[in-house]
Amino acid sequence: MSTITKEVIIEKPGRTVIELDVPADFPVGEAVMILEPKEKEAPRVNRAAEMFGKGKGKVWMSDDFDEPLEDFAEYM
Repeated sequence: MSTITKEVIIEKPGRTVIELDVPADFPVGEAVMILEPKEKEAPRVNRAAEMFGKGKGKVWMSDDFDEPLEDFAEYM
């Protein structure tokens, strides 16, 4: 028994024509075609693009952020 695999995209229900290129030595006779829906894969999301700028306006930094802390004065 020979097997031919061809991926087919059916966009609209109804009549669909599927053309197969079969080898010359393919056995002559009846054939059965079984169509099974393929599970759609979730679209890949660019995580970097999704995350960039997500916290804009939610984070703030005090003006004296870079100033030395009094608690560490003895170490400096």
